[in-house]
Amino acid sequence: MARSIAKLTTEVIAGARLDRMSSADPATTEARDYYEVLGAEPSASTPQLRTAFREAVLRHHPDRAPSSEVATRRTSILNRAWAELRDPVRRLHYDHALEAGRARTLDWPLDQGEPPRRPRVRHRRSIEPDVPSPWHQPRWRSVAGFRVPAEIFLAGPAAQDDWIVANHIEGQDWREHSERYWLRYAARHYAERGRLDDWLGVLERMIEQDPPMAEIVEASLREAYLEAGEELRGAVLLAGIAERHAPDTPQRRWAERELRVLLGEYRDEHVRRGPAAERAENAELLLNFLESLGLEPSFTDYRAAIVAHRRADHGGRAAELVERVVAEPVNDPGRWFSLVQLLTEAGQLDRASSLLAEIARGEHPEALDPRRVVGPWRRISAARERLSKARRRETRVAS
Repeated sequence: MARSIAKLTTEVIAGARLDRMSSADPATTEARDYYEVLGAEPSASTPQLRTAFREAVLRHHPDRAPSSEVATRRTSILNRAWAELRDPVRRLHYDHALEAGRARTLDWPLDQGEPPRRPRVRHRRSIEPDVPSPWHQPRWRSVAGFRVPAEIFLAGPAAQDDWIVANHIEGQDWREHSERYWLRYAARHYAERGRLDDWLGVLERMIEQDPPMAEIVEASLREAYLEAGEELRGAVLLAGIAERHAPDTPQRRWAERELRVLLGEYRDEHVRRGPAAERAENAELLLNFLESLGLEPSFTDYRAAIVAHRRADHGGRAAELVERVVAEPVNDPGRWFSLVQLLTEAGQLDRASSLLAEIARGEHPEALDPRRVVGPWRRISAARERLSKARRRETRVAS
C-alpha cells in the first residue's frame, strides 16, 4: 500500500513538472520571408522598405510587447531581414530566389495564442508592358560607377557603353573631372578612338588622384606612352610613381622596371635609328635624362650612344664615353666580352685586341669559367672574327 501511494505521488509530481515546462516553452514560430518579416510588399521602394523596418522595430519593441523574450527575438530577426534587403544587389538576388520559391525564410516567433498568418501568394514577374510588376524594380543600375537606366542595363554591355558615352563622356572635358571611375572609363574611350593627347591627359589626371597600385597597373601606362611616342614624358610620370613608395617594395620595383622599359624603347627607336646627327643628339638627351632622374645609364645605353656619336663623326665624345665605361668595375664575367665588342665598335682595335688576348691567356679567369659564362671559347672566336672584319674595313677606308 505504501509503495502504491509513493508511486502515485511521484506521478503527480512529474505531471506537475511537465505542465510547468509546457507553460514555459518558448512561443511557436512560423516561417516568413524577409518581406513578411518587415511587413512590406516585394514591390516596395527602398524608402518604403526603410519606413516599414522602422515601424516594425517600434511595434515589436520589448517595452511595448507582452513578452520581452519574444520581442527581443523579433528585433533580432528584423535586423537580419533589413540587412539583406537594404543592399540593392543582395535584394535583387533574394527577389529572384523568392520568385523561384527557393528563398531563405526566418523563424518568426508567435505570442501565446497568436494564430499563424496565411502564407503569401507567390507571384511571377509580369512580362506584359501594361501589367504592373509585383516586384521592386529600381529605375537605375550601377555600371562602372555610372547610374544607368534599368532598361539600358538589361539591354546588355554594348547598349550600356553607348549610353554612358553619349550621356557622360561625349562633349565633356576631362580637365573638369577628378572622379577616378570617370577617368578610367574616359581613358578606355580615348584609347579606342585614337585620341592620344586626351588619353595621356586623362591618365596623368588619374595618377594625380593617387589611386591604388592595382589601378595604376591596369591603366597600361607604358602602352599609352609608346603609342603616342612620348617615352620620356611617360618616364617622368613613372619616376614620380616610384618616389611614392619605399625602396625594395614591389610597387617601386614595378615602376622602375616600367621606367627602364620605356627608356629602352626610346633608345632603340631614336638612338639606334634615324639620321646620324639626330641619333647623336638623342643619345645625349637620353644620358642627360637618366642623370636628371638619378639613374646610372646601362651598358647598352652607353654602347648605343658611342655608336651614334661615331656615326656623327663625334670621335672625341665617343672616346670620352668609352673611357667612362672602361673605368667602371666589371662585376659580371660576361662583361669582359662586351667590353671587347664595345672597343671594336668604337674603333679602338688595338685596345680591343689586347683585352681579348688577356682573356685568352687567363688573366681574367672568371671570363673563362663555363659555369658563369656560356661558351667562353666560342665568344673569343667570335670576337676575333669581328676584329678581323673591323681591320679589313679600316684598311679599305684608309686606301
